[in-house]
Amino acid sequence: MAILHTELPRDLLGHHGEYVLGKHLSEIRNAKYELWFDVHYLPGVPDLDLIIFDEYAGLFLFEVKSMKLDSIQTYNLNEFVLKKDSPKQHPARQVLTGSLKLRDYLKLYHGKKNVPTTIPFIQTAVLWSEITRAEWNARFTDPRIQIQSKGMAFKDDFETYESIIKCLKQIVDSPIHGTRTPPHCRGDHDGVSEFRTAIAPSSNVIEITQGMKDEIARPVAQSKDYGSKYAPPGSFNVSFEGAPGTGKTTILREIGLKHASLGGAVLHICFNKVLAADQRREYQLLKKDVGDYGFIDVFDEWAFYKSLGFSKGISGRASLKTDLVALMQSIPENERVLYDTILIDESQDLVQELFEIVEMVARPNASWFIAYGKGQELYNFSDGGVHPSPWLQEWFKKAERVILKRSFRNSTRAFLLAQSFWENFSDIKLGKEWIQQKLLQKPTPSDQFEFDLGLPRMDNDFKIERLAQGSGRDPSIRSVILSTLEDAKKANRGMDLLIAVAKPLSSDFSAGKSDETSYFSVKSALEELAPVLNLKFHDLVPQEQRRELTQLGAIRIANHQGIRGLSASHVLIFDLDQLEKWCDKPGNTTYPPIKNLGYVSLSRSKASTILAFNGNPDASIESYLEESLSFIREKSLLPEL
Repeated sequence: MAILHTELPRDLLGHHGEYVLGKHLSEIRNAKYELWFDVHYLPGVPDLDLIIFDEYAGLFLFEVKSMKLDSIQTYNLNEFVLKKDSPKQHPARQVLTGSLKLRDYLKLYHGKKNVPTTIPFIQTAVLWSEITRAEWNARFTDPRIQIQSKGMAFKDDFETYESIIKCLKQIVDSPIHGTRTPPHCRGDHDGVSEFRTAIAPSSNVIEITQGMKDEIARPVAQSKDYGSKYAPPGSFNVSFEGAPGTGKTTILREIGLKHASLGGAVLHICFNKVLAADQRREYQLLKKDVGDYGFIDVFDEWAFYKSLGFSKGISGRASLKTDLVALMQSIPENERVLYDTILIDESQDLVQELFEIVEMVARPNASWFIAYGKGQELYNFSDGGVHPSPWLQEWFKKAERVILKRSFRNSTRAFLLAQSFWENFSDIKLGKEWIQQKLLQKPTPSDQFEFDLGLPRMDNDFKIERLAQGSGRDPSIRSVILSTLEDAKKANRGMDLLIAVAKPLSSDFSAGKSDETSYFSVKSALEELAPVLNLKFHDLVPQEQRRELTQLGAIRIANHQGIRGLSASHVLIFDLDQLEKWCDKPGNTTYPPIKNLGYVSLSRSKASTILAFNGNPDASIESYLEESLSFIREKSLLPEL
């Protein structure tokens, strides 16, 4: 009896053939194979119709085409057109792309889980489940297509277990892409056992309530017009520029979903690892349930280089472009992945060669959508680094520039404090004048202010807590975390909490403690509270854990430099005084201005922000924020506001 690792395909309109095939394969007598249907839940991998493993024949990935022969208008080695001039992705190319993306996913899985085995060999094929081999050969008499058909499967090939095995063995010897299955992989072989675990639905499918899904989609729902405005066909160059919380990332994601739903290949580049992992998770949750879905690759900068074969890491930046040109030229043309749509987030810190290398994998008529956040630059301040890069400066000249003014994320106070901090720190007099002017500003339909202030606002959505010192420090950190969790529960505005801490030094990790960061105390408190309160949390501070896919609703800990682009319903910020000390270090030419880091950290929340201060008398950042918050509170109580 066949072993099913997934549910059968659903009997949906336009997919009845896949349902019939799945039911048939699962009921074949004496079948000894294992089956996976409709594998659509792996991040970064397009929908995979059918995977078969047989201990005698090997491992196979099939693109299933359940259609009658007369529904095909044109089929040759490059074109696949259905009746009424409806072009579709060529099935041979479609299954090859699926296998390449599956291989990339398995590489990431093995690297993350430290599984010390090889990736199994997966042979690719196309299955025409409603067409017999004789019907196909009678219709398509071109010798090249008849040779290709030996690497395909047809309705009569899949009637019995014996006929299936015979067909699989023929595919092994005559594959459609020319790469024959190695002799040692024609059956059970290294990596198959881990393959089962890597693609298991139980390990990958994210359970999500409708309320949680709505929370993710909320900003996107207000920005869907951009996805429709810039939908294919057409070649676009568009920049999205604005303050934190104005929807840059969610607009890019909506455009990516739209383009992929129309069969496009989408590349989404993020500057940092944590944001890239966050986006992979959200694409997985939000991608459209449509046929002929394309795919979306999400990479941070160095994961992108690695996906192209570059293995030197940061130490090899000097030869990066030269090495990657050589690597690209070494890849057979039919195995190169080219992208129809390029999305680049947090572009303000990306360097010249990144854009030049992305050009190498973009189709000539690809659409480019780039998000840029002025004041949010955190890297490349040394060696004459410029913001934006020269490539971006030239690209801006031809791009349509969309300036986003309305914040969809932050509360009024979070917005005012973050924006005032970036524009005015450390001059509190200027800061108060700026806040006063914003509070008095009255938006009109013809002159909408950049944020829908909605004053007066009396809710306590931005607070400052003071941590005890000495032996009372750890208990006070625990108390602040519990207080924040209480607020999150009462607010009923999402389940997630993001905690920002100062970045530990490498030596701190070895010692397991530090006087310069609250990280170790926060982590310890969460480890103690997790089993008691049934909490889930992800530690995104260690370098090797920043590409982890985080669970929705789980607490996340990240350092201040790593939270750019992220958001959460509730944000708890530690160590701002240490951040100031770090940025103001004498002779600093490498670190960003404290204005930029503070701007990023203060603008992450959707519902509430809590600042946990150490009470450092030398920290001007603490006194500036406390006095600014007090000023906002005072003004909000005045009757004229």
